[in-house]
Amino acid sequence: MNALLLPVLLAMNITGSPESETRWVTSTDGTKIAFDVTGTGPVVILLHGGGMNRRSWHTAGYVSRLAQEFTVVTIDIRGNGESDKPASEAAYAFERLNDDILSVADAVKAPRFALWGFSYGANVGRYLASRSDRVAAMVYIGINFGPAVDETFMAYIDKLPQRPAWLSALIGYPPVEPGDMRCPTLWVVGTKNENAFKSGEAYKPRLGGTPVTLEVIDGLNHPQEFDQIDRVFASEAEFTRKQAR
Repeated sequence: MNALLLPVLLAMNITGSPESETRWVTSTDGTKIAFDVTGTGPVVILLHGGGMNRRSWHTAGYVSRLAQEFTVVTIDIRGNGESDKPASEAAYAFERLNDDILSVADAVKAPRFALWGFSYGANVGRYLASRSDRVAAMVYIGINFGPAVDETFMAYIDKLPQRPAWLSALIGYPPVEPGDMRCPTLWVVGTKNENAFKSGEAYKPRLGGTPVTLEVIDGLNHPQEFDQIDRVFASEAEFTRKQAR
């Protein structure tokens, strides 16, 4: 994960309201999770990046495009947006976040679904995609495989005067390798996203025999991997179209 992730994404100041109304589900530990649903067709669940919320996908144009052929579900990951914000680090264990996503999937009656995650959302989503056969495919945008927190990001975290509980929990998450993924996975990386591009180059010779396909987009930095929708959407949607039906 990029060391400048949080301040960069906050500086993007992505705002705006989705047309779809907020729905709620109570996760297995009693945490309320906010989500919304748009469109019809196979279900695609979208997980936002750090410093963002589910509305970011609407504002950037992903929901309106996907909803032409999919049921699009955007989630406020616990600790963000309109979802509950537990104070304890234990509340953000990846098992709890997995439960949140599956609770939303149950609420929309989706036994299987595609999963898209950008940045922190990709980090969260990979723990479900590597452990549950309910994920039909994953679009994995802008982060490395391996540790949840690499050395560069750890150096940034160590300088924070106060860490949010979700970030402290992330430090303890186990690594995920390409071979751990249980579903076809499109790994989208921009050449100017230094950490993720470096990870992609290191793993490229070892991706054969894994479910992961690496797609490198020339000239994109980390925020642009999300907000330059015209550069990334077509291949992400085509991959999902082939895998999720």
